[in-house]
Amino acid sequence: MARLGDRPKVRIIRMRKVPFIDSTGIHNLTSLCEMSQKEKITIVLSGVNEKVHKVLEKSGFYELLGEENICPNINVALERAKMIIQH
Repeated sequence: MARLGDRPKVRIIRMRKVPFIDSTGIHNLTSLCEMSQKEKITIVLSGVNEKVHKVLEKSGFYELLGEENICPNINVALERAKMIIQH
């Protein structure tokens, strides 16, 4: 996609089947978000369960991503993506 010059403005990561996250997962997710920010792509997380939500919040991850980009389900994530694209 990068070679074609067709870069998305938003990436939605569906996390509804992620039962837990450890430090390696947080590190990888943080790296992806930092790389995406450099490319001017917003990451939106969808379906984060309560356990994962608490771990991400405690780690300071939401300060990087922005809590408005953490959505309870795919429908809310798609609406958030539409808002981002329109701006």
